[in-house]
Amino acid sequence: MTTSRNDSAALLNELVALLRLTRAEAQVARMRVSQARREEIRRELDDNAREADARATRIQDAVRGLGGAPDVIADTVGRVTALTKITAEQVQPFSEGLLGDLGLEHQLRDRVVFARVLAEAQDETDIVDLMHDLEEAHTETIEWIRVRLAELAQGGPVALAPTPAQAAVGALARFATLPTRQGVATFNRTADALQRGRDKAQEAIGNAAKKIRETADATEEVVGAGRDAAVKRAEEVAPNADLRKAARKTREDLGTIDADDLPIKHYDSLSGKDAIDAVNGLDDADELRVVLSYEQRHKARKGVSTAVQKRLTALADASVSA
Repeated sequence: MTTSRNDSAALLNELVALLRLTRAEAQVARMRVSQARREEIRRELDDNAREADARATRIQDAVRGLGGAPDVIADTVGRVTALTKITAEQVQPFSEGLLGDLGLEHQLRDRVVFARVLAEAQDETDIVDLMHDLEEAHTETIEWIRVRLAELAQGGPVALAPTPAQAAVGALARFATLPTRQGVATFNRTADALQRGRDKAQEAIGNAAKKIRETADATEEVVGAGRDAAVKRAEEVAPNADLRKAARKTREDLGTIDADDLPIKHYDSLSGKDAIDAVNGLDDADELRVVLSYEQRHKARKGVSTAVQKRLTALADASVSA
């Protein structure tokens, strides 16, 4: 008899813990809505928040069914937990925030499995059914977050945008690891060439950069044009393949490469529908990002940009499922 009471208390405690975490999950989803890049992602996050609220209500009813009192401070605890999480993310790369969301969902699913086993041992069939539903819901959310992480790993653009603080932290992190990623020897050679200024190519790059700095008080259009010309010139005169590749990548990200260099032939002459069809035929994330940057810079057709982003999401989903 004592063992039965102890088991019942363990199940009750687990349900209360699930209630608090589920309230936090709902608040995190609501906070993520402002970071959504696309309308369908915004709707999904709204749905996630509402579904989490519905799950919390069902858990609350289960607590009452066991004779317990639902945690009256669950909402407050959930809000504080979510706010603390989001605030801490501002001094971390964006990936850490998504990994934190993933960790929360894994904790919820693991606790649900534990609660289900406890309920099965006590023949609490209604709670067992509830836990099965919760396990399925958290599994779906885990897969959704994994796709967002895959998008980020492929270089984006992701369905969720980092906050300005997260973007700045991410940029600093990438800069800090540059020697590791490109090779210390290459980095040192490049830095040495820049400092000495003996190479005419580097001198040309420096002059271009100087001109850009001198026009810092001009309009954004003028500065952008100078920047684009400088990067193009850098690609032309760079003394080694690594620098040329870096300059080329910068031009691709800016969308300033020539239309003839796009992975889709005769892109400038394609209608919106034809461009979307061509985009859906691409299977390389890097090529899709090049097209997206060019489209946003030159055409600005919302339907085409959305199609590219959806295609990137599909590739990320495929990489997670592989």
